Amino acid sequence: MKIAVVDDSKEDAQRIVSYLEQYQQEQNLTFEIKIFYASFDFLEEYQGEYDVIFLDIEMPGSNGLEVAREIRSRDQAVGIIFITSLAQYAIDGYEVQAIDFMVKPVSYYNFSMKLQKAFRFIESHREQDILISNKEGIFRITVSDILYIEKDRDYLVFHTKQECSQMRGSLKDIKVKLTSLPFSECNSGCLVHLNYIKRIGKDSVTLTSGQELPLSRRLKKQFTQDYINFMGGL
Repeated sequence: MKIAVVDDSKEDAQRIVSYLEQYQQEQNLTFEIKIFYASFDFLEEYQGEYDVIFLDIEMPGSNGLEVAREIRSRDQAVGIIFITSLAQYAIDGYEVQAIDFMVKPVSYYNFSMKLQKAFRFIESHREQDILISNKEGIFRITVSDILYIEKDRDYLVFHTKQECSQMRGSLKDIKVKLTSLPFSECNSGCLVHLNYIKRIGKDSVTLTSGQELPLSRRLKKQFTQDYINFMGGL
């Protein structure tokens, strides 16, 4: 696994590296780690080769959110973890699908929890395709692009980042196909990709795309627990 640490503070960057070395030893893993002390140097070199990026949000001459937007425009699957001195930046992380943030000085416990969360994010974004068959033909949809799947009478409607596609089928059958993947029912006719949830309200779910879906009382407890588990706990 390749990991980048982008932080202008040598002390903070070295702390993250020491935590990574400790974690890989404890878990019998192997990391390839590289430090960048300037975001410009990182972006100039970056070709989508890293699995996880620890990114300082406050560096001289650059804005961490702008850097994250550029990273995300090149790679949808990389895990981004912000390092910051100000917790207020955490809210802005939704925009670039940041996994989480860590407030300096970072403790090893906090670091290890965020890294485990990053592993789950990476696993959920591994490219997997499902086949869609309708009157227009047979084609593939990448699972990580699906925002939610909606039941419409005898059809399933796949709402992705780019478009909507439909085919005949039942929600029960598609749930079997998506077993072990991060999807959960928010109501009896809708299966949501947990990675695209921005907010769970009293009776609705808001997606990162801004769409709002009804949340049934019967399924709310399980749906909420599925999301908490996916995000690594409260």
